[in-house]
Amino acid sequence: MPPHSLLRRSCFQPHRPAPVRPFGAGPRQAFATLAAPLVLPILLVLLAILLLPGATPAQAAPPRQFVLDTFAIETRDGTLVLRLGVGVDDPDGLRDLLKDGAEMELRGTATLTRRRGVLPDVTLAEKVFACVLRHDTLTREFELRLEGREAPWRDKNLTRLLEGTWKRLVLPLAPIAGLEKGEPHRVSLALSLRHTDVPPWLSRTLFFWSWEVVPDATFTQDFTY
Repeated sequence: MPPHSLLRRSCFQPHRPAPVRPFGAGPRQAFATLAAPLVLPILLVLLAILLLPGATPAQAAPPRQFVLDTFAIETRDGTLVLRLGVGVDDPDGLRDLLKDGAEMELRGTATLTRRRGVLPDVTLAEKVFACVLRHDTLTREFELRLEGREAPWRDKNLTRLLEGTWKRLVLPLAPIAGLEKGEPHRVSLALSLRHTDVPPWLSRTLFFWSWEVVPDATFTQDFTY
């Protein structure tokens, strides 16, 4: 065999070593490396979904204000009496709040004063009433407890319950003999409707919460006896 042929066959071929893999590297690490840039966008999408109005349990919308159906000053058996019909502008919203577990107290303060022009008014009488309203999930009844009365009123129909209670409040103010004839007088009624406890949905809501179910309100009526 010619020498040049032997020389050709024995030519040295350089050997390229296989790339060295770091200790512990494998398919899982490769997947993590590829997925890392996607983690932040996915988290942002999930956060946006959670913040959507329908993504979390909806909190019932409360009423916005008191509605006074009746505010009448009468005399009964020698006593000046205030007859009231108290309500809210959104009874359905009130019903939803109660069914969601809210318990609330309606409190009213009626004050009878004699007006004296530039001088301070004279307070003749002050009466306070309070009643707690809640929904019994076991009996599915709405319950109203009036302060000073042992037995509560119960009804599965909230409208009917309030028609017989909030809408028919009667407050004896003062004997007529204590009024001065021909002098101006005023009856003021301060109302509040507040939660008696933290509502159960508070832990799930992201919005500001207040103890007030509706803003406090004051109504006045002047009269001359």
